[in-house]
Amino acid sequence: MESIPKAVGVLLCSFLLSLGLSTFASSADKLNTGQSGGMIFTVDDKERFVPGKDVKGEILKIDGENYVVREASGAEVRMHVDASTEKRSSLIPKVGEHVLAKVDAKGHALSFFTDAPVSH
Repeated sequence: MESIPKAVGVLLCSFLLSLGLSTFASSADKLNTGQSGGMIFTVDDKERFVPGKDVKGEILKIDGENYVVREASGAEVRMHVDASTEKRSSLIPKVGEHVLAKVDAKGHALSFFTDAPVSH
């Protein structure tokens, strides 16, 4: 008599588990295709996505708000860094420091991070 309630319990648990997995699989399928509710999402829909070139290199020259950075490939990139540029530190960068920046098509640095210590 004990085996019937056990069998019913196992079948009920299996049914609930398969129901949950099918819902999860359906959701995962929508995520993988970039579709949710009939809408297609692109990188343009991301809040903070801003197109630009990633620049990683050494500061060669500083002229006011204008910087020249040499990348590992030897290419020199000129950029303008101002108050609207995202920075990690309020310290003024120096020639020779390494930098990681994102520069838009107009040469404005959207972000500018150096290897200098972070100040608050």
